[in-house]
Amino acid sequence: MTGNDSTRLVIVRGPSGSGKTTVARDLRARMGRGTALVEQDYVRRTLMWEKDTPGAVTISMIDTLSRHALDAGYGVVIEGILHEVRYGDMLRALVADHRGISAVAYLDVPFDETLRRHAGRPQATEFTPELMAQWWAEDDHLRLAGEIIIGPQATVHDTVDQLLEAVAR
Repeated sequence: MTGNDSTRLVIVRGPSGSGKTTVARDLRARMGRGTALVEQDYVRRTLMWEKDTPGAVTISMIDTLSRHALDAGYGVVIEGILHEVRYGDMLRALVADHRGISAVAYLDVPFDETLRRHAGRPQATEFTPELMAQWWAEDDHLRLAGEIIIGPQATVHDTVDQLLEAVAR
């Protein structure tokens, strides 16, 4: 088991360009101090400098960072593509082991819309639509009870409100 009755765990997943980083950062700011933000891209690309492959160290690193923060009494927001095939078992175990309230959200945005959103991002030149297509996984839900599926019409503010409500007590 990890965390305590007052800790909150929120997992924000979705395809590249779906808005998950923006949602996660706003959510953390609204949850306030004492909330850790565990970004898959930061852990994978910066901290570990590894590719997203099956069995990669990033998977256990995200789990360890999150459990450590929860055990220290922090809330945790985990954000990333976090493909179910690679991260699903770890994320489901983390939610099952968490003593506090957990919420899992999947930003269900169609591929064409992710491309449109990506074109307006500062990192638009860092990777191509062809690369985004390689990362694409249709309906990559964790299929956990209570998983929140958020469509492309939802605003960042509305999404954060929905997630805050899901972990309110």
